[in-house]
Amino acid sequence: MGKFAVVLTAGPDDAGSAVNGFEYALSLADADNEVAVFLDGAATKWPDEVQRRADHPVSESLDRLEEHGALAGACAYCADVFGATEGGEDADVALHGTAGEEHAPDVGELVADGYDLLPES
Repeated sequence: MGKFAVVLTAGPDDAGSAVNGFEYALSLADADNEVAVFLDGAATKWPDEVQRRADHPVSESLDRLEEHGALAGACAYCADVFGATEGGEDADVALHGTAGEEHAPDVGELVADGYDLLPES
């Protein structure tokens, strides 16, 4: 099977692209591929959004990704910029990088580790 990293950048204002990215990742995970989904940019807002709106379609997708162990985390730098750090922490989403200093994930490192990168759109 393959190794895939999905770097999701679409936030709640672009739910269609986000849902597509989550569904692509879930399809790969359901087919027994190794999948790592990273919330980047505005996508770092999703953990807080689904906590406030459990009926949102993305809520089920995030739950299923966590069941697969495929939700790799979120960018701490972007979460800080988008005011989403607390929401990510409250949802137990791992924050990678450093707020105000270091962006994550390092896509070059992911590729070096054998991951194929998939953008959400």
